Amino acid sequence: MKYLNNNHFNRRKFLYGAGGSMMALPWLETVAAAGATAKLKEPSLRFASFYSPMGFVRDHFFPAQDSQDFLSMPTLSPLKKVGDKVTLITGLSRVNVRGVDVHNQCSSCYLSSANPHGQLKSVYPMDRTLDHLIADQVSHRTPIRSLELNCNTFKDLKESIYLDNISWYGPEHVATSIKDPRHVYQILFKTGKSDKDITDLILEDASNFKKNLNHQDKDKLDEYFTSVREIERQIEKLNNYYKIHQKADIQEPGEAPMTRGEYIRLMGKFLVLAFQGDLTHVATFMLAPERWGTPQLYHELNFKKSHHGLTHAQGQDRVKKMLVQVDRFYVELFAEVLEQLDAIKEGEGTLLDHSMITLGSGLGDGEHHTMNELPIIVAGSANGRIKTGRILRCPENTPLANLWLSQAQLMGTSLKRFADSTGPLKGLRV
Repeated sequence: MKYLNNNHFNRRKFLYGAGGSMMALPWLETVAAAGATAKLKEPSLRFASFYSPMGFVRDHFFPAQDSQDFLSMPTLSPLKKVGDKVTLITGLSRVNVRGVDVHNQCSSCYLSSANPHGQLKSVYPMDRTLDHLIADQVSHRTPIRSLELNCNTFKDLKESIYLDNISWYGPEHVATSIKDPRHVYQILFKTGKSDKDITDLILEDASNFKKNLNHQDKDKLDEYFTSVREIERQIEKLNNYYKIHQKADIQEPGEAPMTRGEYIRLMGKFLVLAFQGDLTHVATFMLAPERWGTPQLYHELNFKKSHHGLTHAQGQDRVKKMLVQVDRFYVELFAEVLEQLDAIKEGEGTLLDHSMITLGSGLGDGEHHTMNELPIIVAGSANGRIKTGRILRCPENTPLANLWLSQAQLMGTSLKRFADSTGPLKGLRV
């Protein structure tokens, strides 16, 4: 092969050998001398939203008002290696709809696109969430529409579905999160038969009695149709993808028990591989569920406690110390994902530079259930469009939806409003 034609070059593929085999490659710095004057296509932007439950201990998270040194805070210091690519945002808030459970709102409505003052189709201010509005715009680029990950190891089902999911297709229509690492592996790296003919028969049979259903049941059936078709499309797209791309060099997880940290690290590694391999560009990641009453074993911290219970007893020095350890533990694991993304070179920067990764919580204070001064960190510059390595101090009670609107616009949507937003977040973009 003497040269490559820039007009037909795909950065993830190259042709080699007499057999014309295809294999995957990372972003290529240059493609051919013949196209030296042509501009390289900008890397695709990735979006991920990490959720940590029940807020953070405030005096270990937020620096003093006159300080810009957020990396010196005990909870945020694990971010030092990527600190120049991180933005701490203060002053953001959400509206708490009174009369319904605050924790259910915190998680299920964290990324919600519903107007909290509007006429709702749910008891909670929920609608199609930010990740799916973004996926609507960018999912054509990847074989997997979006990835919903959840590091919940609890086996009991005594808690609400609202506490365990931040991604929703619409009111009361959850995008069920994946908790088993083996299942994540199979979704990302295993292909199979879509059984399209069987699926067609099932859907055709179901549609025969649709006319006899009430409006609510018809909506539920339509949601089912959509879900089945989406699975079918994903299998087909993934099969086609792996005809010309290599799979990541990672073994399928076994059944051996893992510590809390090992489990979250593995799930984080899958997210990195999904972004690196262009398997998906949209993901959500719950580090833990909201308000789960069952105690959680933190192997690395050498204790088993209810996170929720700790937040309500943080006035005690011993309890507060444990709670700060939990907060820092989750930030450390988040930081490891960022460091992995930053170690992957792509174009003129890194995969982290070409991403927009948010860590936040639906509560500003877990003890008093406040929803103002939310703890929000945004990592990555979104292809150079976000100014990083700083604190962005917003006016008090700036709607969190302003940040979500800005992120939706950066990801290429045409949204002009989002929930109770008053406009894009001022000062975020370069």
